[in-house]
Amino acid sequence: MEKSRTKNTTRNISAGFINQLVSIGLMFISRTVLLWVLGAEFTGLASLFTSILGVLNMAELGFNLAVVRSLYKPMAEKDHEKICEIVNLFRKIYTIVGTVILVGGLAVMPFLPHLINGTYPDSINIYLIYFLYLINSAISYFMLAYKECLLIADQRQDIAKNIRTIVNIINYGAQLLVLFLTKNFYLYLGIAIVGTIVTNLMIHFSTKKIYPFYKRISHKTKLPSDLKKQMSGLMINKICDTFRNSFDSIIISSFIGLTATAIYENYYYIYSALYGIMLMIVNAMSASIGNSIVKNSEETNYKQLLTFSQIYAGIIGFCTVGLACLYQPFMKMWAGDDLMLPTFDMLLFCVYFYTINMNNMRNQYISGTGIWWKLKWSYVFEALANLLLNFILGKFFGITGVILATIITIVIFNYFQRNHTLFKTYFKHQSIAKFYTQQFYYLLLTTIGLGLSYFICESLPIDGVLDIVVRTAICLVIPNVIYYLGVKHTAAFVEVKKLTKKISKIVLRKA
Repeated sequence: MEKSRTKNTTRNISAGFINQLVSIGLMFISRTVLLWVLGAEFTGLASLFTSILGVLNMAELGFNLAVVRSLYKPMAEKDHEKICEIVNLFRKIYTIVGTVILVGGLAVMPFLPHLINGTYPDSINIYLIYFLYLINSAISYFMLAYKECLLIADQRQDIAKNIRTIVNIINYGAQLLVLFLTKNFYLYLGIAIVGTIVTNLMIHFSTKKIYPFYKRISHKTKLPSDLKKQMSGLMINKICDTFRNSFDSIIISSFIGLTATAIYENYYYIYSALYGIMLMIVNAMSASIGNSIVKNSEETNYKQLLTFSQIYAGIIGFCTVGLACLYQPFMKMWAGDDLMLPTFDMLLFCVYFYTINMNNMRNQYISGTGIWWKLKWSYVFEALANLLLNFILGKFFGITGVILATIITIVIFNYFQRNHTLFKTYFKHQSIAKFYTQQFYYLLLTTIGLGLSYFICESLPIDGVLDIVVRTAICLVIPNVIYYLGVKHTAAFVEVKKLTKKISKIVLRKA
């Protein structure tokens, strides 16, 4: 069984990594063309509407995570009747969610001009553009998106990822062609809607083939009491995440304007692209971790947490150093001097990246144990604190204040409070002190690697492409060498080597 979990995790990470790389590349090209062809105001407008719809997508409330977790056991036991009941319940929930998003989105339309400080392009109808964004956001809920939970619970996310990779290549290619030839933003968004529809249909046909036992159930299915609690906890968590991720752009647009929003979103795009890769790695492990929690002891899962955390911390540290050293020269080449943040704000983005990622591996154990309800006050306090600090610090310090507000609430409420609850609830007999000691040791290694790499990079007497190439080489060597020297003597590193050998055998066998 452990071999199977390793195989599925490896397969999911491979497919997810390819999908993420393709998505990042295509989104970068698309954003660049949008910036160059139509201008920063269009880019800022797109970021604003995406953020507004991010708020509306709170209606999804994390139901999918609760449903996926409730499928782990029936999937392992091949209880087809129970699987059908849960998935049909999810279908009904998604229909309600889609309706809420659509109605809520239409209700926001009259207020759009008030969310923009200053002017916006007069050559377009902002209401029609917003409506196209709204349709693209809501349409999946009315189609067949709910079926993807079968693939996730069965540790086969790679199928959905591969579908998205193929559709994205075709979709973005068509969008860029239209943008170059016609400069028509309406057609650009229309093609995105077609891509969403095609993705849903392909996932539907794949699940129909793999899970022929699935069928719609006509009779009413009651929501299990434990699932109600999980969904309630996830609802609050979803609101918290939305406040952190979506209100930033709305506040910047309201207080400063669309150009400032575009500048912030350019940096946030790079951050989120890298964060997406990090999230893809841990999400690919989610079903395997959930399966392990169901079948293995608390002690075994704690050892795995320490092992996985060491691997993940090394990856996060390397990426953080890369961001710090490459952010500004890349932005200078990509967007130009006029669309760059001060160095201090750039470094804050790096801190933001590190702090949020240090929670991701632990979050897989929160999801696997289903303790979202026990974390409800953590979610509430983080959401309220983040929203309040966003308004206060954003008003007085602009973009600097918005990023600081996010970092403060992540550290206090996301990191410390949720770690405490996980160990109090599930890892009851394991040492949280040992976990924290390792985490802060990884932070120290990352800080040393970042300080040394950044000092060397800033001392380089070169510019342009050569500067980026040399900086990349420095970032590939220095932080990784420091991290290796720092962890090679640890007990967790022994487990890391064993896991690496298993994964290597699977990859070589597949090749």
